Formats: sequence, C-alpha cells, structure tokens
Amino acid sequence: MSVEGQQDLRRSALWRRLGILPPRVAPGRANLVVWALAIACALTQLAVAAPLGVTLYRIPVAGALILSLVQAAAIVLALFAPAWATVVALIAGNALAGLASAETGAPWPVAASTTVANTLVWIGVAQRARWWVPAGGWALSVLCAVMVAVESPVRSDDGAAIADLIVFAAVTLGAVLVGLGIRNWSLLRAQLRAERAATAVELARREAVEDKARIARELHDVVAHGMSAIQVRAASARYRIPGLDDEVAAEFDEVASTARSAMKEMRVILGLLRDEDADVEHAPQPGLADIPGLLARAGDLGPVAERGAWRLTEDERQDPILGLAAYRVVQEGLSNVARHAPGAAAEVVWTQAPGELGIDIRNGVPTRPAAPRADGGGHGLRGMRERLATMGGTVQTAAQEDGGFALHVRIPREGRG
Repeated sequence: MSVEGQQDLRRSALWRRLGILPPRVAPGRANLVVWALAIACALTQLAVAAPLGVTLYRIPVAGALILSLVQAAAIVLALFAPAWATVVALIAGNALAGLASAETGAPWPVAASTTVANTLVWIGVAQRARWWVPAGGWALSVLCAVMVAVESPVRSDDGAAIADLIVFAAVTLGAVLVGLGIRNWSLLRAQLRAERAATAVELARREAVEDKARIARELHDVVAHGMSAIQVRAASARYRIPGLDDEVAAEFDEVASTARSAMKEMRVILGLLRDEDADVEHAPQPGLADIPGLLARAGDLGPVAERGAWRLTEDERQDPILGLAAYRVVQEGLSNVARHAPGAAAEVVWTQAPGELGIDIRNGVPTRPAAPRADGGGHGLRGMRERLATMGGTVQTAAQEDGGFALHVRIPREGRG
C-alpha cells in the first residue's frame, strides 16, 4: 500500500475514534437525496421550533433560538456523527422542556417540535450506529422528560402531562424501530449485492477457464500434432533417406531441434491454459543470454548482423520480464524477415538512452520470392505490441526506401535500474 493510502487509513481511523463517520449514507444519487432531505428537515425544525418556544412556551428569545438551532443541528449530525447527535439531542430537548412553561395549556413537558426533532434524530442515528446507541438515547430522553414533569415546581394537569409523555415515548420508539429496520434492510441489500457480484466474478472466471481449455485443445490438435510430425520427420531424415549429404542432414537436425524447442514452450503454454492453478513444471523462459543462439539459428536462413550492445545494470540483467521481451522481439522480427523477405540481409541494432532501451531490426530486399501464406495473416506484431504495452514500451514499423522493412522497439528503463 502507498504512503498516501496508509495516511488515509490513519485519518479515517482517527475520525472514527472521534465518532465521525464517512458522509456516504446511501449508494449513488440516493446519498445526495438523503442529505438534502436532512438539511431541509433541520431548517424547517429551526423555523418552527424557535417561534413556538417563544410564543407558546414563554422561553426567552435567545434560549429558544439557540436550543432550536442545536436541535436542528442534531438532525444533520445523525448522518455522520450519531453519538454526538444523540448527546446534542438529549441536551437540547431536556433544556427546552426545563425552560418551557407548564401553564400555557400546550403539550408539556415535551413540545411537539421536540417530539418531531427526536423522531428524525433517532431514525438517522439508528441507521448509522449500533442498535444500543438510539435505544439508549431514546430511554434517556423519556427518563429525562419524566423527571422534568415530576420535579417541575409548577404542576400542570397530570393527565395531560402523562398523555404527552406517552405520545412522546411511543412516537420516538417507533422512530428507533423504523431506523433499525431501514439499517437492517440496507445491510441485507448490500450483502446481496456483494454475493451477486461474487457470483458474477466466479461465473466469469469459470467461463474464462472453459475458454482457455477450449483454446488449449485446439492448439494441441492443430499445432502440437503438426509440430510433432515435423520434428519426427526431420529427426529421422538421415535414416530414411540414404546417401543424404552431411550439410543437408545437419539442416534437418536443426529443423528437428527448433521443433523440439517450440514443442517444449507449447507444452508449458498448454499447461497454463488447461489449469492456471496447477503446479505446472515450467521450462525456463528464454532471456538475454539466449539471444546469441537465436541469431545463430536465424543466420542459417539469411545473413544476420548485430551492432551495438546494451549496458545494463545488475537489476536489469536479472529482470526476467525484460529478458523475455527482448528475446521475443528479436525472435518475431527475424521470423518476419525469414517469412516475408527470404534471403534478405538483416541487422539487429541495440540502442540505449538514459530513459529507454531500443531494438531496431532492419532487413534489405529479399533475394527470392516469399512462400505463399497458409492463412490470412499472423498475430506476431499485435502480440509484440501487447507485450510491450504492459511495460510502457512502443512498437513501430516502417517500410524503407530501398524496399526493405524496419522494426523499432522502445522499452522504458524507469523503475528497472
């Protein structure tokens, strides 16, 4: 994990210890709707509770305004700081009940605006905190309201006070239950979405495995059998054909060796395609040390010259990805020369700059016609581009004025030295 990610985790843990949660309440646009609704309810609560406290309950203007503002703030706090919202709602509600006059005939000791505010707060707190936080806040709010009614020096109608307390307790308890129900429903939906996503991923993985197995079967049926036949016929040529010249026999032996090497790599690829989790016995992948042998084998088909050299760091020399990429580039480049420009002279040029490594493969005009192609086209250059793209490299091709062809490959050195 990056340093920035670790710092973000530490900051998030610190905020959680302080009781502050992430502002994401609902997925997508629903989150914006919830926040807008909470702010609208808070503003409405402030606009209604402050005038009622002054005119109906004879609370001082400053006290009614401040406590109503705190009550409204608790509605918004419930969405990201449920513990603090609980404390704030209890303080504001008890203070308003304590300052309210019991002789006005209005609902007392809990005003209707306080009942509405606590209802909204407990719904929000129940969705963002464990069940015991809203349940404990509800129990304390009811207990404090009862204490205000009992300890008040001026007694109102006891029946009206008891009715007010019952309504307050019942409505706010319903809010707690509704909030907990919404929370559980949201958690179940999130769990269901996660399970569906996991099922989709597993289904996609199985389809990919099936595709790989099908490709492996086709490769085995089409390529491996053909390569095996070539290897057997080339290896047995000196025994099947009497009086074969030594030079021709050596050429057949070279063909058989090349076929065996290709079959060995094919078996590794087939093993990976059949079972990506299996413990396949991998043959060592070719690298920079194998390029001289590759150039020597290519020289049997046409003159190949090499110019320049890479001066690599120890890490770069030991980098298997870089070595394999360079080998495949040279292999594909010289194979294209042999197929499309038979007999043409080829040159492999190794270039180097502070920020990149380069491979240039150029060939001249072919000395004999190219053999007809057995299919519509190959995928060598596309595969080379895909391989180099994973390393941040580039592949460019260009026709030369003399009728030849050039391949330019650049591999960035950043992070490899």
